Amino acid sequence: MKTTDRNKMRKSRLLAMAVLAVMLTATINQSCTNLDEELYSDVTPDNFFNTEEEILAALGAAYTQFGNWGSGDPWNLNCVSTDEMVVPTRGQDWDDGGDWRRWHLHAWTREDGGMNGGWNFGFGGVNTANRLIYQFEVLVEDGAMDADVAAAFIAELRAVRGFFYWQLIDWFGNVPLVTDFANADAQPATVDRADVYAWLVADLEEAVPLLPKAVDGTTYGRMNYYAGKALLANLYLNAEVYTGTQQYAKAVSACTDIIDNGGYALTGNYFDNFSASNTGTSEMIFAIPYDQVYYGGFNVSARTLHYSSQYTYNLTAQPWNGFCSLEEFYNSYEDTDLRKGDVGTLDGPAIRRGNFIAGYQYNVDGSPTVDDGADSDDPDGTLLNFGNIGSGEPQINELGPQAYRQAGVRIGKWEFELGGHPDAMNNDYAVFRLADIILMKAEALWRLNPGDAGILPLVNDIRERAGVAPLTTVDGPVSFDMTGPSIAGGELFNEIGREMFAENNRRRALIRWDLFTSVADWALPYNNPGDVLVEGEHTVLFPIHRDKLDANPNLDQNPGYN
Repeated sequence: MKTTDRNKMRKSRLLAMAVLAVMLTATINQSCTNLDEELYSDVTPDNFFNTEEEILAALGAAYTQFGNWGSGDPWNLNCVSTDEMVVPTRGQDWDDGGDWRRWHLHAWTREDGGMNGGWNFGFGGVNTANRLIYQFEVLVEDGAMDADVAAAFIAELRAVRGFFYWQLIDWFGNVPLVTDFANADAQPATVDRADVYAWLVADLEEAVPLLPKAVDGTTYGRMNYYAGKALLANLYLNAEVYTGTQQYAKAVSACTDIIDNGGYALTGNYFDNFSASNTGTSEMIFAIPYDQVYYGGFNVSARTLHYSSQYTYNLTAQPWNGFCSLEEFYNSYEDTDLRKGDVGTLDGPAIRRGNFIAGYQYNVDGSPTVDDGADSDDPDGTLLNFGNIGSGEPQINELGPQAYRQAGVRIGKWEFELGGHPDAMNNDYAVFRLADIILMKAEALWRLNPGDAGILPLVNDIRERAGVAPLTTVDGPVSFDMTGPSIAGGELFNEIGREMFAENNRRRALIRWDLFTSVADWALPYNNPGDVLVEGEHTVLFPIHRDKLDANPNLDQNPGYN
């Protein structure tokens, strides 16, 4: 066979695999989001994997699924189900059939769309990685790519796939294990969570050492060696939850490798990591490079800000007035904590930026921000005061149906650009950053030996940057009951929460501390008829959505869900 004919056959075979990927994704995910449709529209037999640039572009398909991580369904699953974040029903706004109240009350069901979103996020990423791994294997088999070159790309794809499988076992526990693209079962059976974990860790431990250790523009936004180590550290830290067997010593080792050898450093200013121009800060280990024009979808500003906040930030569109923090979580920060930020008063706007936007708001021209549609019984009238600070009233008057339009301090962690678009922010999102790794090491050391002398210096490095006094003990009351009894590690738990607020971290921390099912201790009053609060160990896993069960009879629903 001539070389030209062989190349044509190879390209046709790879193109067929791309088309098959669409079909397989639809079968496994039953998704209405067409996750990969646009990727294949650019693939033709004449341009597929011809140059290094095209190879990297194809590799980029594995990362497109991360676009939902910053403020999509994964964010809802990881944050809104906890004590750090809530979405009150404000009259007709944010009711959505009670979905958001159910998130807060742990009353979710297999009918809730977020379950579909989480499943599609995970398996969409897994399937794309599997497809690309297979295509690189075909290139090697056909002699079109050197095996060593392909091995580097395949190792990166295995790490990306590992991230998505981490989330799947974290959210759903027992899930199908699909690693073979060409021979994938369209209706794969559920595999025990511990078995998926064992495969996942073994696969990553083999792949991560093959990843590049460069920390520069060539690896920014990609899985390099240290991002892979951060992924493994998270798996080790949560191993006892996933398998019943702890691996804290491995977590310490992985974190130490990153801290000692990665060349990363805490930024002098905490908020440098969340500014609109935060690309490549010294703390970023793995980031999603959002961009208003080229890679949109990061929309915290739209989700959290009030409609009238359009005039505070001169935004090009009106925000949606939804997400806010809970009063107890907000109050778990000391007033001097730089991460908390200042409160806007009747005398003027907040001067110091914080994780939260609290108090009275002001327009770009300096005039007070007004909500013409304010509730008639709102103690602040039409003046926009996030959290009703200073009114003597609770920051959130009720979960719904008549939460005040300005109820709750808002999420201000990421900089909102003046003149920006609220539904497409430019801030990069840190999936893994150094402060997280430092606190993970502190926790792993604490779980191995609460008296370890290395714990407090790590935690106090984080507190020093926040401008608060060092801790003398990691014990104390937990954030949603600061007047309650001290518990072992309570202040360590709190510090992790304060540092990692709204970064897809809180749910796992609550579960590790056996606090996730204490939802009654932080849940707001529920006022809608039929709303219930659910307490039970089964809620540490989410249900598999009905659509997935209907499409695949080999799936087993998680206990506690019909």
